[in-house]
Amino acid sequence: MGKEAVMRAVILIGHGSRAAGADDDMEKIATGLRAKPAGGIVETCRMAGRGIPFADVFERCVARGVREIVVLPYFLHFGVHLREDIPKILRESGRKHPEVRLILGRHLGYDDILVDLVAKRIGESAGLPDIRESGPLPIDRFPG
Repeated sequence: MGKEAVMRAVILIGHGSRAAGADDDMEKIATGLRAKPAGGIVETCRMAGRGIPFADVFERCVARGVREIVVLPYFLHFGVHLREDIPKILRESGRKHPEVRLILGRHLGYDDILVDLVAKRIGESAGLPDIRESGPLPIDRFPG
């Protein structure tokens, strides 16, 4: 009871892209997380390309009084960004604010839920045209 409440935030960190709209899905995920009962502060950032870099989002959270931040890598594969780049970026920002607990959360990686999602996408793809017959649509979006 005498313990002071700790303000927490979640920062989703994605790869980023120069293509406009490439990160829209991550933004939708963040919006969905904010809408959950304990959603709270949920921010997004990117390693590169469009969007706000991690250091800026981190500083914005600190300025709002956040004292614990969980950084969730929005990545499927455990590659160089997860092994080296992201920990380095977090450590650099964390050194500036030792009063903030900074947690590198688990990346999306493998989950049984993804098997069902991939099966769903296979089913949704069955009716799509041959790539040679389709227009200049992005391949990751459904026509119409």
